[in-house]
Amino acid sequence: MSITEKYVEMPLIKENSVDYRSYQVNLADIAARQSTMIVLSTGLGKTVIAALVTAKRLFEIPDSKVLFLAPSRPLVDQQARYLKRVLDLDENLVVCLTGQDSPENRKTTWRDARVIIMTPQALQNDLIQSSYDLSEVSLVVFDEAHRGVGNYAYTFVAELYERQGKAVRSLGLTASPGHQAEHIKTVCENLRLSHVEVRNESSKDVKEYIVSVDSEVHYIRLPPEIEVLRDILYSIMNDYREPVVEHGFRLPEGRRLTRNEILRTQRAVRKEIGTYTKPPRNLFLVIRNLTALMRTVHLLEFVGTQGLMPTQRYIQGIHEEIRNKKTSKGVQDLVAKSEFQQFKSLLNALISKGHRHPKADSLLEIVSDQLSVNLDSRILIFTRFRDTAVEVTETLEQLDDARVSRFVGQSSRGSDKGFSQKKQVEVLEGFRNNEFNILVATQVGEEGLDIPECNLVIFYDCVPSVVPYIQRKGRTGRRAPGRVVIFVAKGTHDEFYHWSVMSKLKKMPKALEEVEDIEKEKQTSLDEFVSDKHQETSEPLTRIAPQKETAKIKLIVDSRELPTAVARELARLDVQISGETLKIGDYIASEDVAIERKESMDFVQSLIDGRLFVQLSALRSAYRKPVLIIEGEQIIGLRAVNPASIYGALASIAIRIQVPIIWTRNAEETANVLYRIAHLEQVTSKKPLRTRSGESKGTDAEVLEYILSGFPGVDTVTSRALLTEFGTLERIFSSEKENLQRVKGVGPKIAGRIRRLLESKYPSHKEESD
Repeated sequence: MSITEKYVEMPLIKENSVDYRSYQVNLADIAARQSTMIVLSTGLGKTVIAALVTAKRLFEIPDSKVLFLAPSRPLVDQQARYLKRVLDLDENLVVCLTGQDSPENRKTTWRDARVIIMTPQALQNDLIQSSYDLSEVSLVVFDEAHRGVGNYAYTFVAELYERQGKAVRSLGLTASPGHQAEHIKTVCENLRLSHVEVRNESSKDVKEYIVSVDSEVHYIRLPPEIEVLRDILYSIMNDYREPVVEHGFRLPEGRRLTRNEILRTQRAVRKEIGTYTKPPRNLFLVIRNLTALMRTVHLLEFVGTQGLMPTQRYIQGIHEEIRNKKTSKGVQDLVAKSEFQQFKSLLNALISKGHRHPKADSLLEIVSDQLSVNLDSRILIFTRFRDTAVEVTETLEQLDDARVSRFVGQSSRGSDKGFSQKKQVEVLEGFRNNEFNILVATQVGEEGLDIPECNLVIFYDCVPSVVPYIQRKGRTGRRAPGRVVIFVAKGTHDEFYHWSVMSKLKKMPKALEEVEDIEKEKQTSLDEFVSDKHQETSEPLTRIAPQKETAKIKLIVDSRELPTAVARELARLDVQISGETLKIGDYIASEDVAIERKESMDFVQSLIDGRLFVQLSALRSAYRKPVLIIEGEQIIGLRAVNPASIYGALASIAIRIQVPIIWTRNAEETANVLYRIAHLEQVTSKKPLRTRSGESKGTDAEVLEYILSGFPGVDTVTSRALLTEFGTLERIFSSEKENLQRVKGVGPKIAGRIRRLLESKYPSHKEESD
C-alpha cells in the first residue's frame, strides 16, 4: 500500500476514491491479519476501514466472498453504495440482500456475488434453512457490533462462520461498545473477535481528524399546569404502591419509581404465585396494582418529558386496547379511577386552550435561529417515542423555511403506519438531497446514518443508555463542526436519564482500557475453544448433532418461527429445515405429526383471546398425531388469570381435543424434543414429510402438491420438484421410471414405488378376503 498524493493506493481499491489516513490504513492492516473489534469514534471512518480490509481479503483469497452485516435496510443500502463507489469490482458483484428479497432470490444472488451486504436476520433465516453456507467467506464484517449479545442474529452467524469457514476472519465495528468491560468482552467472545483496537478523540493518530462539536444542555422548567397533572399521577401512583408494599413486596418510596423496579417486583410476585397450586387471590390483586402502576409511571414520563398531545395519544391508545379487549384488568381499573378521569379532563382542557410542553417553544426558537444563520442547514431531531415525533413534526411545520419529515421504524401502531424499508431509504435520500432539511427521528435514526452535512442535532428527550446517546451525538461533526442541543426537563425522567448517562460515559474509558488488555487472555480462550471444537463435551458447538445419525432429520417450519431461538437450536442439531408459511401448526415432522409451540406467556394470552382452542382443533383435524409444546418455567401467575381456568384448558386439550402436551423449559429443550419426534417419525417409522390442511380450500398448486405427496416417500419438497420438472400430474404419471429419476430427490426406490402403485389394481372386498 502507498500514498499517491493524498489517496490510498492498493489492489481492488479504485484510484482517488479513498483519502489516506494513517490510522485507517494501520487498523485495516491489523484487522486483515486477525479477527478484530475496532472501537472508533463516530465520523472517523469505520466503513472505510471495512472497505480496505475487504479489498485485502478478496485480493489474498481471489475466489472468496466478503459478507458485510448491518442491522437495518437503510444501513445496508448506505454501506452498499459506499462499497460500490470505492471497490474496484464489477458493481453487479456487490449486492444488497434483506428480508425484502425472496429466499430464492437471495440464494441465487449469493452464488454469483463477491461482496454481499445483508441484514443479519435475513442471513440467519437462510443459514437455518441451509440455502447456502459460509465456506467461501473470507471476511465477515459486523457493523454496530455492540449488538452481538443474547439471541441477536450476529451471535448465531459468528458461531456458524467459525464452523463452516475455511479462511475465517471477522471484523467488528462500533462507536459505542458500552460502559462495562464485561459486556464488551462478551461481545468479543460471541463474535469470535480475538483482538481489540480503540481509537477516540484523544488518540494521537486521530487527533488531527477530529471535528469540534459544541454540546449544550438546555434545562427546561415545567409550567404549573403540567405540575398539577403530575401531582394527580403521583397521587394515583401512591394509591397503587401502598397495597403492594402492605403485602410484603418492596418498592422504593418517594416520587422516583422506575419501570425496572416495577418489573422486578412483578417477577417476584409471579414467582411466588408459581409456587402455589391454588394461589391466594391477593397475589393477583398485587399483579393488577403493579400493572396499573406501570402505566402510571409511563404517563408521568410522557407528560413530563414528551408533551400534552403525545400524552393524549397514549391515553387514546389505552382506550383502543380496552375496546379491542387487548389489555389487562389492572389497566381497566386505572382508567376507571376518578383521579384518572380528573387527569384526562384537565389534560384535554389544557390542549383545547393551546397549552403545550415548553420544549416545543425552545425547539422552534433554536431551529428558527439555525435556519436564519444558514438556510442550507441539515437538522436532525431525536425523540424516543413515535407519538412525540408526530407533534414535533407538526410544530416545526409552522416555520416557513422548514421542510420536515418523520423517520420511524417499520412496525405500525394503530392508525400510525410505520415506514417500510423502501420508504426509510427514500426519506434518507431526500434528506441528503435537501428535499427535507429537518428530520424527526425515533430510535431507528440513531444507528449509523451517514449524513455529513448534518450540522445541528437536538435531543428532544434524554435516553437512559450510553449507546444511543453516543449514536445520537455522532450524527453531527462528521466532516464539519457541529452542534448538539440536549433538552432536559427539570425534575423529570429526563434529568435522571441524563445524569445516569453522564456517569456511564465517565466509566467507558476505563472499561475500554481493560478490554484492550484482554488480547492474550482472549486468544488463549479462543485456542481452547477451537481445540475443543471436535470434542463431545465442548460448548456451544457440541449441540450441532447430539449423536451421529445415518439419516438427515428434516422439519418443515413455519416462516414466523425461523427467527426464533428454537430454529437456531435446530440448526445446531443439524436438522434440515424448510421454511414455509403454514396455515396449521408451527413444525411438521411427518405426514401424521404436526407440533404447535406456545411460549408460556403466549399460551395464556391465546387462552384469553380465544385463539388456543381454534388452533388446536384445526391441528387435530388435519393431522393424526398433533402435539402441543408449552415452553417456559411456569404458566400460572403470568397474567391475572384464574389458575382453575388454565388447569381446565390443559385438561380440555388433553382429553377433549386429544392433543398430547409436552412441557419444555427453554428453546434448547424444545429443539431436542422436536428432533426426537422427527427422528421417531422419519427414521424409526419411515414416514414421509408433508404438510396437511384441515380445509379443502387451496390453490391449484397446493392441491397438486397435496395429491402427489400422498405417494410413500414423496414429501412436499420432492412433490414440488417433480411438478416443476414435468408440469402436470398427467406427465408425471405417464413417465417411465428412468425419467422420474432425473428429478433431485427421486431415486430408483421412490420412482419404482410410484410406477408400481400407478399400475396396481385396487383389490375388491372378495380379493381382500381371499
